Amino acid sequence: MFGPKSELRFIAAFLITAAIVATPLTTSGASAASETYPSTVQFLSDKFVAGKALDGFTPGTPDFGFTMEALLQRKAAGQKLTAQLTAVRAVLADTTIPAKSVISTYLYDSAKKIKPGLAGKFLFTSVALGVPNAPLRNAVVGDLKASVTSSGTLVGNPGNSFDYAWAALGLAAVGQSKVANAIVMKLITQEQPDGGFGTDQTGDTTKSSTDATGISIQAIVLAKRNGAKSQVSVEQSALVAASKYLRANQISGNHWEAFGDVDVNGTAYAAMGLKAAGANVASIQDWLKSRLAPSGGLSTPWSNGLGDVFATAQGFSALLGLSYLDLLPTKK
Repeated sequence: MFGPKSELRFIAAFLITAAIVATPLTTSGASAASETYPSTVQFLSDKFVAGKALDGFTPGTPDFGFTMEALLQRKAAGQKLTAQLTAVRAVLADTTIPAKSVISTYLYDSAKKIKPGLAGKFLFTSVALGVPNAPLRNAVVGDLKASVTSSGTLVGNPGNSFDYAWAALGLAAVGQSKVANAIVMKLITQEQPDGGFGTDQTGDTTKSSTDATGISIQAIVLAKRNGAKSQVSVEQSALVAASKYLRANQISGNHWEAFGDVDVNGTAYAAMGLKAAGANVASIQDWLKSRLAPSGGLSTPWSNGLGDVFATAQGFSALLGLSYLDLLPTKK
């Protein structure tokens, strides 16, 4: 559901105290950034093939998970992503009939069962962009809720932290706080002894990683805003533990590494998680700025000094000092 997990794991984080995590948070819209990085925005926009979607690692095959995140980055940049924009129409709102929509090709498997992580990302992105796709959105909400047990387990899911986090983020964004908190409570049971979250519950992927921890923090923070008192207490403890894990793995106070090299996607994802929890991420912003290539994109160890489309598709919001939660409409 997430794309190149093996290369892009182990996200960044920033020093955050338990007192900061304990501070009540309120929903906020994206704030104005001191720098807008127009060449980076153009770099990312130009990567949409025919203006519709980002290709994955196979040319000609769209990666809708990254495409939706790239749309979130373009939203963070201040672009007006209306339903008339080719990418929005093609990926999120091309038709009001789910079975005939492009979403049937990427939100559902061959047995027509919903993919919870991508479904949650679809809901979250639709809300963040304000896409008028109510029939599609309502159908996805119904199917996603039907795939969640009363204990918050995603049916048939081995415990993938990204799936659980995105499912919770999407449902919380559309106001389904009860089921979102149930999912988050189940997610928290997968928190590792060191406080972090692993990708899933199979093989060596149970080991904590910064990217899984960063997205999990964002899900916990958003769900916690409308959780029951007993849930909020557990969620708060999980946030404190997750922040300690991230602090313990921070390099030079401004980034994180994976597989012996810098992890740009990871650094950005954890930064967004900690920003959502109330941390100051200015030093991480500066580090991400140092990774900007002349082409405008964020460079990675394997991009040979050029911009990397996948790093940019996940890192621009963090470059601006924002989390994904900052992209949701402001509650009045």
